[in-house]
Amino acid sequence: MKLSTYFLSILLLLTFGSQAHAEWLLDGENSHLSFGSVKKNTIGESNHFATIDSRISDGGEISLTVDLASVETWVDIRNERIRKFLFQTGMYPVATLSGQIDLGQFQDMEIGASQLLETSLVLELHGQRKNVECELVVTRLGDNRVMVVPHELIFLDAEDFDLLSGLQKLQELAGLPSISTAVPLSFYLTYTKE
Repeated sequence: MKLSTYFLSILLLLTFGSQAHAEWLLDGENSHLSFGSVKKNTIGESNHFATIDSRISDGGEISLTVDLASVETWVDIRNERIRKFLFQTGMYPVATLSGQIDLGQFQDMEIGASQLLETSLVLELHGQRKNVECELVVTRLGDNRVMVVPHELIFLDAEDFDLLSGLQKLQELAGLPSISTAVPLSFYLTYTKE
């Protein structure tokens, strides 16, 4: 009897101890990061990144990495030009987002419930670091599963990230009168606690 109690205690300690140091990992199959572009003042296009990775520590520290070479615009030559002239993936292969998103505070919500979260994140892109103020919606999908989406579109300014010369080069190569420097960003990120 004492031996079985001992093993039960060890099992409980290991179970709860591992949960105390668990982190939230991105479910890439159920996550998406997209951005818009507007050319000729009237033609909007939706683009996305095929490869993103993210984790949120038990302490709420988020790190999200975007493989900029995975940009997908549905036009091969445009993908190549964006990699080479806009993102310059040879020098800047990734964009990163970091900050605090404490998902632990949402674990007591009912499954299916949502809650707003205001936060400031740091985006590092093309060698530039900028704070991005955003309001997020966190939805509890299951016991150890949540989805994070922006409450409203997030707009980035290409000038803030030293991307204007790259945009001008794309405009020149495509023979366009204009490409907007305001870039709308949208995403849904699904995390599972491991």
